[in-house]
Amino acid sequence: MNELSTISLINKHNSTRLRLVKDKHCSYDAEDDLHIVEIKNRRSYYPTKMIEAMKLFANYQKAQLKNKFFIYVVTDEKGLYTFNISKHIDTIIASGLVKKEQPSKTDFKGSKTIIKYYYNLDEELSSFTYPQ
Repeated sequence: MNELSTISLINKHNSTRLRLVKDKHCSYDAEDDLHIVEIKNRRSYYPTKMIEAMKLFANYQKAQLKNKFFIYVVTDEKGLYTFNISKHIDTIIASGLVKKEQPSKTDFKGSKTIIKYYYNLDEELSSFTYPQ
């Protein structure tokens, strides 16, 4: 899946009117009048989803400033998981920050590794799951 097909699926199953953001350097992928949405399309299934700490805090703050909810969507081979970060921010932060050495870029072999900080999101925090 890509961002556009993910947005279409979300809009089909919800009362949202999400649209892709025009700025390719924006820290989130889509928005409507009530939400800003970051989308991660994963190739493999993992029961615990990850969100980078920088992205979590930047988008949570932007959502507050825009008076919107920050929604994080993860797709994988099993389905679509939607997390209302604004609703669960305290639980997420209480789960603890994770530090891990990872490639600096997702799809580039031989890329430099850097330390990344992220939070784990348990599937139980997802508001809804749709099989793809």
